[in-house]
Amino acid sequence: MTKAIPVFRVFDYKKTIEFYVDWLGFTINWEHKPEGSPFYMQVSIRGVAIDLSEHHGECSPGAKVILNDFEGLTAYHKLISEKDFKYMNPGLERTEWDIETITTTVIDPFMNQIIFTERVGK
Repeated sequence: MTKAIPVFRVFDYKKTIEFYVDWLGFTINWEHKPEGSPFYMQVSIRGVAIDLSEHHGECSPGAKVILNDFEGLTAYHKLISEKDFKYMNPGLERTEWDIETITTTVIDPFMNQIIFTERVGK
């Protein structure tokens, strides 16, 4: 089946790892990090991949992706909240358009957003 993989523009390898891997729990699928050149990597969580690129012109910072039907969002939110990431403390809330859907939004150090949603009143 065809998959769409979003690409986020990032600017700093250490901050990228700290945010995506250490805090959010993404896994690095692969990375291309030649010495003295911008890096490019793919990370994933629960089968959803996101490419992260330091290359100029690859994409614009400030993109957004929505991860729908993220099972166990309340537990995941608790897990990341307990890590006490000093740059972000996202809330967990019900959406205005559907009170049976909960959501949490995280913003990476480069202004890209990931919105996690789960319908809990199925």
